[in-house]
Amino acid sequence: MEFQNIKYVAFVPARSGSKRLPDKNIKILAGKPLAVWTLEALVNTNRIDKVIFSTDSITYWELIKEYVVSDKLILDLRDSENAGDNVKILDYLKNNNEKIFTNVDDSFVLALPTAPLRKTHHINDALDLYESHEKSVFSAAEYNFPVSFAFKKTNFDWKPVFDKSPLITGNTRSQDQDHVYHPNGAIYIRPIEDLRANLPTLYVDAVPYIMNEIDSTDIDKEIDFLFAESLFAFNLK
Repeated sequence: MEFQNIKYVAFVPARSGSKRLPDKNIKILAGKPLAVWTLEALVNTNRIDKVIFSTDSITYWELIKEYVVSDKLILDLRDSENAGDNVKILDYLKNNNEKIFTNVDDSFVLALPTAPLRKTHHINDALDLYESHEKSVFSAAEYNFPVSFAFKKTNFDWKPVFDKSPLITGNTRSQDQDHVYHPNGAIYIRPIEDLRANLPTLYVDAVPYIMNEIDSTDIDKEIDFLFAESLFAFNLK
């Protein structure tokens, strides 16, 4: 595709059936429903033309519209079959891309609503990376503890995950461990045409955009939400 004058469409999936933290996508964080932080970050960049809020709940949509007033914001209403626990976002996008995205020449920005500290400038930086490298992008962060120490528990014993584990070699200085990163779910950018090919993951032929640990905060459980609340309370957002 041509990486000149690209049009971008953002997609924010926010189903209502969260089990570990019920209704987490609209749980009030620092005065706003969780998903609003992500939607505002997308709406506030002039580089994104449309922001699609994808949910199975009209209640969610009505609440979101009270906080985000923008002509960019549109609804993708999913039925229960497409909003279950076992439905992967990538599969949903691939199976419904003609309905969701109408222009094959556009690119999409997928942003999970569980990353409320990702800001507009992160999105713009990731878009710059996408255009300058002419490759798809996914955001990532460094693990906050060296993964080289990882082990599996086997009954009452343990087994290292890696052959040269510092738990075996004795090389346990954290400074000597490699810097290792993981996707943080905050930003994915790809051509929409990729969804019409046999795309196995969002990481294929993509480059990482590295964010810091605080901005990569991801909310999955109650403890994550409490951590995010403390960051806002101490103005560390």
